[in-house]
Amino acid sequence: MTPVDGATAFGKLVEAVKDLPAWLFSAFAVAAGILLFVPTVNAELPKDHRPWLVVALVLFGVLSLFKWITVALNAWRSSRALANASRTAHITPINQQCHWSSAKQKDGSTTTQISAHLSVKNLVEVPLGLARARLLRPRIRGEILAEMVTVREPNGPMYGSAHASGYRIPSRTALPAHVVLIIRGVPRCAADQDLPVVLGISDDDGNEQRIRVLCKGVRKPNPSDLPVPLEALHEIVEAIEKDVAAVLQAEVSRYDKNGRDGGGLGSVHLLYRGRAMNSFGGDSWTPHSSANQEIEENPQVAELRSDNLEALHAVFSRLTSDPDRDLFINALLDRLDQSKGYSRVAYLIVCVLWRLGFLEEALETAKFGLPENDMKTHGLSNVLMMFNGLLRYRHPDFTPLMLDTIERFLQGSEEHPFRILPKIAAIRARRLVESA
Repeated sequence: MTPVDGATAFGKLVEAVKDLPAWLFSAFAVAAGILLFVPTVNAELPKDHRPWLVVALVLFGVLSLFKWITVALNAWRSSRALANASRTAHITPINQQCHWSSAKQKDGSTTTQISAHLSVKNLVEVPLGLARARLLRPRIRGEILAEMVTVREPNGPMYGSAHASGYRIPSRTALPAHVVLIIRGVPRCAADQDLPVVLGISDDDGNEQRIRVLCKGVRKPNPSDLPVPLEALHEIVEAIEKDVAAVLQAEVSRYDKNGRDGGGLGSVHLLYRGRAMNSFGGDSWTPHSSANQEIEENPQVAELRSDNLEALHAVFSRLTSDPDRDLFINALLDRLDQSKGYSRVAYLIVCVLWRLGFLEEALETAKFGLPENDMKTHGLSNVLMMFNGLLRYRHPDFTPLMLDTIERFLQGSEEHPFRILPKIAAIRARRLVESA
């Protein structure tokens, strides 16, 4: 026999062995094992046959093992193919928007809420409705109090269910979906830990798809992230200082409602052409225009407004002695400090001091008392945002010395300067024309 014929014969043998069923290999392996390890049978066999039985046991045992692995893999692939064939949607969890939490109820029980935001793409040719969602993992033994799955309407911001609102996902389209489950009971997981969740999402034809989601727990706040508590007004002895602190705390409340996230500065705003304008930081201009768009051509149409600003001016105006005025100024300067809790409303403090002629003292104190690039309170940034708006709309209120003071402050600061420097240059140029 030539080597080629031998290789061909071996290949045919391998093909024949590969096609034999797994149970046959298992039967041979079991038979060899019985002959070797059952004493009553093994005693009847000649000793010179035992080595061949060991070889047969190892050979058929290995062949049986790999054959059963192949059978299992084929079965798994078939089940996956069947699942993909029946799958009507592709569901992707938005892990940053998946949360869970537990809360104590009035009756003494504890409920767990699981909230998951998903992106659902319809894979079929007809509109798809999501009917229900159920919790598969972890197992929480308790009453299901709420089970809701909603989808965003195709051309709007509203969310609704398929059965109540008629919201369905158009064919070959992806839309956001939201799942909320409320169950009486608590999972075996600490409240501040992430919870691995397996959800079963069913469409209105009864097809269910499993999706794994990592829900974030309720993190305990870092003490450094908590706002600095404000001073207690009843503990302040000096009446002037108490009045200053009271107005600043009133401004803190206003800032929480009209703050940096919307471009506002609490009560401080501009009345521009009879219309209240809350945003100070925004700058817009018309492209390809030769007009001076850095500053307002008619600053008399803009008026600075703030009832808390006027309240502080009222406090100062009734002071008749220099020691009282010094106490008022120092009360403001002393609160340009991060540790005092007024960083958010530093703009109001600086604005009062600016109008009273203490701009340089205010900016110097703020530079050392407030951190730069503070993304929590935006203390210094709010001050610069205020000046950005005032320089544009109320530039006659700034003397040349004030402009120099602001420029020097920016030169030694790493805060974002908005468009303050171009505005100052435009103001100086305009005044040169007006003085000619």
